[in-house]
Amino acid sequence: MFNKATYFQSIEHEKGSESAGGLKAFKIDDSDGIAESLGFNNNMINKVDYFVEKGLCIQLIELSDLQENFKTCNAEISGAIEKINRDQSIKPKQKREQTKAIRKNAWRKIHDEFFKKWSGSIAVIERLYRKTDQPVESDPQYRMLIVCKNSTEAQILEALTLDLIVPLNGQCRIDHEVQICRTEEVNIRTIPR
Repeated sequence: MFNKATYFQSIEHEKGSESAGGLKAFKIDDSDGIAESLGFNNNMINKVDYFVEKGLCIQLIELSDLQENFKTCNAEISGAIEKINRDQSIKPKQKREQTKAIRKNAWRKIHDEFFKKWSGSIAVIERLYRKTDQPVESDPQYRMLIVCKNSTEAQILEALTLDLIVPLNGQCRIDHEVQICRTEEVNIRTIPR
């Protein structure tokens, strides 16, 4: 029988860096994670870093530094919106529609990456359930917590919530189950064990 307890460890962004105040979770990703031991090669599927569980509630935890992604997307959005605003032939309603499409397209790559991590992690956990003789028909409820470094500014977190988290909640067909926070807040955002 597969023993997942050996993968229960402290959450940290990188070895020896910002830790999550002693919070422990099951490691999924990397060569020392559950996925590799279950036969998912490191580059086979995208997956989050950790997960915690309580009953039928499973929270996927991804540790990311999204500050550079935010800057890149924001620069792309600003440049495109500036170009639209200079064009006097575009009506205000069209400008709003184009602005919305620009924002969506700028965030698409990052959004798609997180959705793949959502799906891939669920595949890993479903296989884990089969290997540990947990009933697959249990039908757990999944959540995701994206944990940014403590240095992430509040305005970046707000923008990430609007441009990344809200669309993810819609695509994952869940309501407010994908959340974002800083490392220092992870203890209050995770489901209690």
